[in-house]
Amino acid sequence: MPLRIASVCLLAITIVLPIASLAAPMGSPTETPLPDVEKQPPPAATYGLCNAPQNADAFPSSPVRVVPGTCHNTQQYTATSPGPSTGGTCGGFTVAFGPMGDLKPSLNHSIILRADWGDTALTPANCAKAKVAAVGWGARCTNDACTTAEWEKIGGPKQKTGTWNTTSNTCSTLVQFNSSDKKFKTLNIDIIATLPEAGQTVRKRAKGWIYVSHPNGKCFSTSVKPARKESP
Repeated sequence: MPLRIASVCLLAITIVLPIASLAAPMGSPTETPLPDVEKQPPPAATYGLCNAPQNADAFPSSPVRVVPGTCHNTQQYTATSPGPSTGGTCGGFTVAFGPMGDLKPSLNHSIILRADWGDTALTPANCAKAKVAAVGWGARCTNDACTTAEWEKIGGPKQKTGTWNTTSNTCSTLVQFNSSDKKFKTLNIDIIATLPEAGQTVRKRAKGWIYVSHPNGKCFSTSVKPARKESP
């Protein structure tokens, strides 16, 4: 049984790769939580977020290629909601990256989940009124082949109030969670963006970004110590 009961709008999805952009087709399957999670009703919310992973509103519907780098190989995926970041009884705009996007558990040496403002650019007048709340989840592999996994919270719930940067003339609303040295089958970040209007809190568009990387062995790592030579 899906966790979301609200209708889902067609989502504009962008993969952050060179000259690559694609939208998920309507009616396509979603990156859903594991069956044991799906059977549970959403627990009490914080900042309007659910205390359980939610079905994805945005996800890569085709494999995201691994991008080789100088020192790290990476995969990344981003999506912005086409409308207000509204979920069901709790939750907001949920971005996921998992098997459908061919997430490589072997790349999960370093993981970054980011939530940010995805609506009309904020100004000095309304920046301090804007809020972005998020919670990050991951289905952590329970065996070496990652054929089974269990959901765990990566970070949050956390809320950021906008802060105006006078140097860049931009409003900072970024919420970020990090994880390292863990293998995940699916990554998930749930986001709510809000702004008071006419005395009421109004939900706005939100943006999510999921990034994974792993050293490719081409650069020296200070975490690897050379073997000690035996004295003659």
